[in-house]
Amino acid sequence: MKKQLVMLSLACISFGSLASNPQYFSADNRIESKLCSLSANEGFTAARKEATKHGIAMSRFSKSIECNGVDIRDIAKKAELQKATSKVSVEVFAKNEQKETQLCITALKQGLTPVREKIGNLNTLKCNGEAVTEFVKRYQNAAI
Repeated sequence: MKKQLVMLSLACISFGSLASNPQYFSADNRIESKLCSLSANEGFTAARKEATKHGIAMSRFSKSIECNGVDIRDIAKKAELQKATSKVSVEVFAKNEQKETQLCITALKQGLTPVREKIGNLNTLKCNGEAVTEFVKRYQNAAI
């Protein structure tokens, strides 16, 4: 569909939790409004699938629908960025003073090199039941 459809209104409401993202809803019953809110809440792919059901072609590469004057693809990108930045933070702490526990904390704080120097083979160290390398990948940006 080559002609642009202009939305009259798309409203957003945020539900008080810090972990949740704003939820968008359509102000009317038009399919274009539904596609805009779907794109903001679930992403461009979900909106594109719904558009196909109604005979509307949406391209990832060219403008097709505008939501309050903003391209629907940009709405979806902003929503994806909000979801990515609202991840739950994790705090890692040593539950005991065992050598292995301290090595796991060292690996998070200083990297794997100092731990490798102390124990040699990293495959022998498990942190919370997983290999130290996987543990560091998962929690390297966590608060310690």
